[in-house]
Amino acid sequence: MEFLRNAAKTWIAKLLMGLLVMSFGIWGIKDVSTSFLGDIMSWSGWGPKDLVHVAGQTIRQPEYNVALQRMLKSLSAQSGQNLTIDDAKRMGVDRSVLENLINTASVQAQAEKLKLAVPSNAIAQSIAENKMFQDAKGTFDPTIFRRLLEQNNITEADYVAGEKTNRLRNMVTSPADSKTKMPKTLSLALAQYQGESREAKYFTFTVTQADLPAVTDDELKKQYELTPAAYTAPEYRSIAIMSVDPTAVSSHMQVSAEELQVGYEQYKKDYFSPEKRTILQLSFPDIEAAKKAKTRLDAGEDIMKIAAELKVKESDITLQDRQKGDFLDAKIAAAAFALPLNAVSEPVAGDLATVILKAASISPEKQSTLDEVKDELTTRLKLEKAREEITTIYNSVEDARAGQIPFEQIAERAGIPFVLIPAVSAAGQDKAGKDVELVSKQDVLKAAFLSDVGNSEDALPIGDNYVWYEVREITPPGLKPLADVKADVTKDVIAAKLRDLATSKAKALLAEAKAGATLDALAQKTSATIKTATGIKRNETSEEFDGAAVVSLFDQPDQGFAWSLEGDGKTARVMQVTKISLPALMATSPQITKLQDDANAGLANDITGSFIASLRKTANVTINEELWKQNSGSSFDQP
Repeated sequence: MEFLRNAAKTWIAKLLMGLLVMSFGIWGIKDVSTSFLGDIMSWSGWGPKDLVHVAGQTIRQPEYNVALQRMLKSLSAQSGQNLTIDDAKRMGVDRSVLENLINTASVQAQAEKLKLAVPSNAIAQSIAENKMFQDAKGTFDPTIFRRLLEQNNITEADYVAGEKTNRLRNMVTSPADSKTKMPKTLSLALAQYQGESREAKYFTFTVTQADLPAVTDDELKKQYELTPAAYTAPEYRSIAIMSVDPTAVSSHMQVSAEELQVGYEQYKKDYFSPEKRTILQLSFPDIEAAKKAKTRLDAGEDIMKIAAELKVKESDITLQDRQKGDFLDAKIAAAAFALPLNAVSEPVAGDLATVILKAASISPEKQSTLDEVKDELTTRLKLEKAREEITTIYNSVEDARAGQIPFEQIAERAGIPFVLIPAVSAAGQDKAGKDVELVSKQDVLKAAFLSDVGNSEDALPIGDNYVWYEVREITPPGLKPLADVKADVTKDVIAAKLRDLATSKAKALLAEAKAGATLDALAQKTSATIKTATGIKRNETSEEFDGAAVVSLFDQPDQGFAWSLEGDGKTARVMQVTKISLPALMATSPQITKLQDDANAGLANDITGSFIASLRKTANVTINEELWKQNSGSSFDQP
């Protein structure tokens, strides 16, 4: 930089700057500056889209974008919500994606340093052996392979590259975790710690507002000033909303008799009900056993008697309202649907089992007539027309918006609903704290609180509906006057005082217990009844023992005393440990083996993570901070 400053003082630099200024007038500032900055980046070793350099490798912006989009798609599928880039930034997903790319590149650099490689034929073999890509016969199916890759937005080349990367990672990191083992002695101690149970005696007492002195103005002022966030109104927004949906539009539609007839022919199969039967099915080990049972049934014995002898319940043998195609065995299906009502079949040697069948009920197939489905079909056809009409309405609304026509006038002309919400918080409540009713509430609120006054936003497509919104006014968060929230402040002061009183009273009782008082004497002093609890586990809670009580109880030795505050803040519990039981476990028991396996896996993951972190430190990782800030809006602090 000092060299550049000195050079800038020379006549050569002044000439070059003059030429640069002239070029702005000829080619435009944007293009020239971009090219000039690109040259500077290239001189410094950074390409215009280079995001990270790792041991001679480059993670470029497009590569990062693809990885981020894949992660968002995966998280959206898991959560059932359509997550955006802004959501990713708030959740830190963007940073995690880049961290993973850097870690992968660091491992890749180590693999190259060790001259490790994965042959392509090994990848091809693993793909062929992957059951996800095989047909019903267990043979690799290229069509299934490509379809699954397309569904996950992965190219064949990307998949193969990813498999190679994973194998290289395992080759590099496996020495770090291959010998990670936890001693069985420690596993046994952990199992006993986790499986320990306790018995306890306890009583509870409650303090009331009558036990407290009156709340003073100074206490109210102190509470108000120390916790302003509790009495601050959230940001409110006034939102204008127009919406259109097929159900509302369809109410104005008409369907002629001719259209009904055409629609009936088009959707006729949707109004067909196939034959259904309730079948009683007894299964037998072989055909001889089935024949003996059939002889008894022919003699008049009840099928349920034979079922009881076979030790099966009525629900086990009853196949309720089955279609012929519901049966896995075609031979059994054919026999079941050939039976008259209440008839019992001959023994059927199916492909999957040998059975005797009885037709308990039969619902014949039925094709509903046009008259029978007229109302349902009319509604369906109206909705179809409405969906077509919505496109026209959408276009007319967009044309009107382009002409700067107010929402109120647009909605009136288009005949669609309009509503103005005077004030609503991001949580969907008005200034009185009541829930605000509005169409597609969560989607609209999320979009409106990302917008601003005066912005012209695109309509929200929600199913077959469209919702237009605009923010009319924003009321920023503000501390409410004490006079307006005095009741809430008073309530909070009283709650705090009750917690303090219950806590101090419980501690005083515990001090008496440590001085020699019995639990019975303490309970009598508070007019409480002693209760007993058994089977209390360290990591389990119940209605009788909440988390705070469990933690407090397990913090004491046998016969020790403990206390905890109940969830209401005004009730306290005083407890005494009466018995401690440890599970009888063998070092070879399945529970110990599973615990040891889980612990070994956790230790292996920790060691692998530490190993990768050390590789990263030696990989000379450098971040293009300016490019990262353009993407995330914040700096990237490396670990």
